[in-house]
Amino acid sequence: MKTKILLISALLILSSCSFFRVIPESPYSAQSIKQYEDDGKYFVLHRGEEAWHAYDLHFTDDSLLAKLDFQLGYHVKYLSPKEKGLNKFPMKSEPDVVNAIHVYTTDTTFNSFDTLVAIPVSSITAVKSFEYARAASRASKIVPAVFLPIAGLVIISAVAISQMSFSMSM
Repeated sequence: MKTKILLISALLILSSCSFFRVIPESPYSAQSIKQYEDDGKYFVLHRGEEAWHAYDLHFTDDSLLAKLDFQLGYHVKYLSPKEKGLNKFPMKSEPDVVNAIHVYTTDTTFNSFDTLVAIPVSSITAVKSFEYARAASRASKIVPAVFLPIAGLVIISAVAISQMSFSMSM
């Protein structure tokens, strides 16, 4: 009986999640980064273990100008996803996870508490986006739709058989 309950629990957890994968953007340029902002993407600027929400992006010939904010909200949970394979997130509570662009820099000229920074474009080491892993997301909907009714029938049958056994032994 515990196995059946665990199976149902696993299926319910799977059905309430979506999956994403990390996509390294290569090549990237000031224009491609600006296009992401024009598309309404949420920018996260990474420097080592630190991260900020970057917004109001502007480019000069050799620098990225941005305003920084510590308020990352639920994006904090997704600062270090697996580079290969699938990552999961709650589909209803955090739908914009795949709307984020992660920009990585080695620039150390700005302070952690600065709110306006100029980052040399040459110090940007990577730009990564997240995209839905459609196959996994489809599976997370189809698998429970198929197996939950079967699991329900198994449990109902097990309860009915145990009730019949109990009433026959009396």
